[in-house]
Amino acid sequence: MDTQNNNRGGYNVGDKTKNAAPEQNSANPPSTLYDVTDTTAQQYALVYLEQSMLRVEWTNQHGCGGNEANDPYKTNCNIVIQYTCDTTPGSNVAPTVDMEVRLRDGGNTDTPDEPGSYSDIAATQASNDANNRGRHECEASYYMCKRRLRNYGLFHADQYLNGVTSKYTRQNNNGNRRGLECPEERDYFPYWNPSVWVDIAYLTTNTEHCPWVLNNSQNNNSIGYCDGILPNAADNFDRAVPITREVCESRTNGVWRTINKGLPGPECRQVDWSRVNHLGNGRDGQPLHYIWTLPSYQSLMSAGYAAVESNYARCVLRIRYNISTDDYDPMNANSTMDDQTWNGLYSPVRQNPTVDVGAHDLTGLRLAINTNQFGRTFQDRSHIFYIMKRPSTAGYPCPTTQNIYNLNVRGKRGNIVQTFPSVEYDFIPTDLSIDVNTCVHVQWTGSNTHNNGNPAGDGQAGDAGQGTTGTDRHNWAQMGNRLENYPLPLDKFQAESIFSFADCFTYTGTAITDWKECALILATSGQYRTMASVSTDASVFDPLLNDAPPSLIGGMLLKWKPAAAGQTFNYMCTRNNNFSNRSQKGSITVTP
Repeated sequence: MDTQNNNRGGYNVGDKTKNAAPEQNSANPPSTLYDVTDTTAQQYALVYLEQSMLRVEWTNQHGCGGNEANDPYKTNCNIVIQYTCDTTPGSNVAPTVDMEVRLRDGGNTDTPDEPGSYSDIAATQASNDANNRGRHECEASYYMCKRRLRNYGLFHADQYLNGVTSKYTRQNNNGNRRGLECPEERDYFPYWNPSVWVDIAYLTTNTEHCPWVLNNSQNNNSIGYCDGILPNAADNFDRAVPITREVCESRTNGVWRTINKGLPGPECRQVDWSRVNHLGNGRDGQPLHYIWTLPSYQSLMSAGYAAVESNYARCVLRIRYNISTDDYDPMNANSTMDDQTWNGLYSPVRQNPTVDVGAHDLTGLRLAINTNQFGRTFQDRSHIFYIMKRPSTAGYPCPTTQNIYNLNVRGKRGNIVQTFPSVEYDFIPTDLSIDVNTCVHVQWTGSNTHNNGNPAGDGQAGDAGQGTTGTDRHNWAQMGNRLENYPLPLDKFQAESIFSFADCFTYTGTAITDWKECALILATSGQYRTMASVSTDASVFDPLLNDAPPSLIGGMLLKWKPAAAGQTFNYMCTRNNNFSNRSQKGSITVTP
């Protein structure tokens, strides 16, 4: 994502094999991507089974949390978690071209081109594809954004906006473009024009706003928009596409339509507390997180999202963080409170004001207030992932009647200073407690081409770690105790093995009948998948996993046996276990 935020916190897209994906190979279909026999160097995307539980973690720079009732806090904030998926043109979720979504991870970090006119949309999209540029929103969506009238009722303080359309906001007064996002849609929630994003959760310091938020979520409320007016290339108030029904229907060919995605509403609840300017854990010492139960594949198809091949939906995640303070009332501020010095009206906050402190002839003291950031929205997006329909075949180990919890890897290569504002490697969740009827889907992804070099911004360049520089590698080896630093050897611990208490399957449900082979796949990140392959190839094995794939293709499903209840199983990554700065370990506790 071409973003205004600190890009040192970002992550490279994953690689499938030990070789870096070529730039032109950025969008292989699932049949190729998850074929373990296909060793073509290509990008890799995680696959999550429908209705499985995914722990989403984040840090927010300026703090959040507290409530007015019993934990008053000067900060007002909310976290909005959303997703979108590829759409079927003309469907319920994509009735117009600017609502269509065709997701793509970039083969490079170039910003996608924007259409110069309405007739250029298809050609621009084809050019972006040919040049391997990534996107979340589509080219038509951005074109409509820059030709649709902005909301003149919004609070702008003393900021002068340099244009009349929705690419100009108080936070983006020059109309700068980042990717294909619409600045007005990014900065305000709930949005009043149709958005391609689906709401998962609204986490807020002000839960009294929940009814209003839920009544305006685009998931299951009708949102109006003006159709039939061809957007004009002129950045002109009278030629921009209107945002109200009255003006729309007064224009030639203007037709007011509505869209309703027909999806379940988001969860709205109190946000967890985090310390201001800390980028750290919450009050309980754990990372801020939300447990997302992914939608069912059928609900996505019924809403009009597109199948990729058969039984897969291609999706991305977005997290938005809005921060303001009690220096003015952010929920009720509007354009009537803007700075209008010619009318004797002054904004409640002004750019770098000089204030009178009553010291006789002293002219005053200057405050550092930037009114285009005094109430501000940050946001981040994920790489592509797939949501897969669970097989309905008899014998599939984890049917829809059983929960599935995703066990993944977080962090990036480097020590704590080099990775900041990200984190070092770890398993997520580090401590997983589940009941005996919950399956666990273990998977990870990594890159071969990290480049955490200069310029390093406010951090330190470098990628401290084991193995080949610039590479991620992970594995999963059982250990007896989290306080130890050694895995249990396969030929010594069958009675204690996790695979004495769990059956092992591929994500599609193929059983791994030899427990040692399941342990082998996890311990070598899938470099070896049978004991026979070890006996013929072990002489070339690199113990630092340099020759192993950085991604565990498709992952592995663990289905617990009744005897697992009451047991705790510990595991580690053998490579990322440096004494000085990291310890990639985790535990699974199984309850009755």
